[in-house]
Amino acid sequence: MSTTSSRRSSTLRTAAAAAGACALVVAGTVLAPGAQAVPASAPAHAAHPAAPRADAPTGAPVSGRVLGDAGIRPQDRPAVQRFRELRAGLATKARPSETATNRTAPAPIAAQAHRWWGTELGPNGNTGYDAVIATHTLDDALRLSGANDFLYAPTTKPRSNSCIEMVTVHTRDSAQIWAWDWCTTDPSQAVGATVDIDAAFLRKYGTTVNGRSAYSLQVQLTDARTNTWSASLYNVATSTWDPFFTSRGTDQTGLDYGWDMFEYYSDRTATGNVGVCQDLSGRVVETTGLKVRTPATGAWSDAGPSNSTVFPAATMNPSTYYCPGIAGRMATAYSAWQVTVR
Repeated sequence: MSTTSSRRSSTLRTAAAAAGACALVVAGTVLAPGAQAVPASAPAHAAHPAAPRADAPTGAPVSGRVLGDAGIRPQDRPAVQRFRELRAGLATKARPSETATNRTAPAPIAAQAHRWWGTELGPNGNTGYDAVIATHTLDDALRLSGANDFLYAPTTKPRSNSCIEMVTVHTRDSAQIWAWDWCTTDPSQAVGATVDIDAAFLRKYGTTVNGRSAYSLQVQLTDARTNTWSASLYNVATSTWDPFFTSRGTDQTGLDYGWDMFEYYSDRTATGNVGVCQDLSGRVVETTGLKVRTPATGAWSDAGPSNSTVFPAATMNPSTYYCPGIAGRMATAYSAWQVTVR
């Protein structure tokens, strides 16, 4: 990335509606505002509050997950490579001064464009929290048209020195969820765990929020002494947090903040626009219920002005993102955001 890329890069990774106080009763199920019952025509996955219980018990490991790089299909290995290349060596560059006005979208890398937008967690070294919860949209049917195009959205990394980033990945061939291991020093193991977004996944972990398919994740510091972080997915069928991946060590990013954001790496077509733009036409990428936990009290709070901001800029300029009709909106600053493409 340009100004912000030097803030968000690492030697490893290359190619990222809080529930109200009142409850609604829908078909005998208690739902928080913002959650919706699944229409009869919707895929067979459950509906649950947009913000699942943070203290829900631990369940069985996520079924269908594959640990390590073996979970990446041969045709999707370029997505891993891009994930590495985008940040290779950039963390060693001098960090610029950071203000809301000088954060600009990155310059294209090679013949492609790399862009992102969303919530920056813990800017300026704020590490006063040790866990994050978010509900992310997913689309099991979305496949990108370009062989060199990769959509990482939404994607979440809690804060500085956290080991795990949870990524919703779409390529030409697959839709998956990755746990990216920022604490490994072995590039071949940078993808710590994967799971396919398919019918079996949706039955256990899928929900409907604002009319869109979604799932909820949690990444938390589980052992401060060894800097061990654990990622879990919320199982709506059992109301448990199912373990997905654990890592310990030292964060290799060299960055002092986290993020929850929309991100792509895409070829520009003959029109000058990125291929991802057409693929996302009429779609919405969304995060809701983004919360952080204060370790001293164990209390959860919404991502907001005291612990977060928007980056790289308050709005998305369509010309900068090479995508006419793209727009980013903070539905609730900074715990709920949407990226839409008309």
